[in-house]
Amino acid sequence: MASFNRVIIAGNLVRDVELRQLGEDKVVGDVPLAVNEGYKDKQTVHYVDLTLWNQTANFASNFLTKGSNVLVEGRLHQDRWETEDGGKRSKHKITVDKLISLDKKSDTAEKPASTPSIGQTNEVPF
Repeated sequence: MASFNRVIIAGNLVRDVELRQLGEDKVVGDVPLAVNEGYKDKQTVHYVDLTLWNQTANFASNFLTKGSNVLVEGRLHQDRWETEDGGKRSKHKITVDKLISLDKKSDTAEKPASTPSIGQTNEVPF
């Protein structure tokens, strides 16, 4: 039986991207994403951890901050580990293949010259 591992999700970054350098040419970034479900006073927030690599991680670190609204496409990944007392734990994450910023540049905010124009989405390949 064939399987298909693809996730598309939109939400807001919970904090700034934390970058780590792995060797000379690899960068990895981690950041949680908050996804709201429901309406009005019956909302639930789900938190999903994202792992970003190389160009995508650099883009997110340079142009996105806590609260940025993004659309993410990627693959579901499960980390597994043992605790000190011998128990088994696991956690699902999304390994990001594509990241699109959904934020609009406000008229008063000043950004670096390389920031995309108003209303333009920022699609970053993995």
